[in-house]
Amino acid sequence: MAQRFPGKGLSGWLGRQFGYIKKAVKTDVTNAPQVVFRNRQVHEAVPADDPNVKLRRTVIDEVIVQKQKSSGQGKQ
Repeated sequence: MAQRFPGKGLSGWLGRQFGYIKKAVKTDVTNAPQVVFRNRQVHEAVPADDPNVKLRRTVIDEVIVQKQKSSGQGKQ
């Protein structure tokens, strides 16, 4: 009889999904970057030769501040 390894089939897949959720819950999100400014502009234009075509350009400007990790030791 062949040996079945753990993690095969539906129960293995389900166990992996619970593992992913468990890891996501334990992940520290305090070091995530903070978006200070976001500006989104959408420009649309219709060419004169073909009114069925629409040209669209989206520009997103962001200022992101990355938090520094604290080492736990004070500066002297």
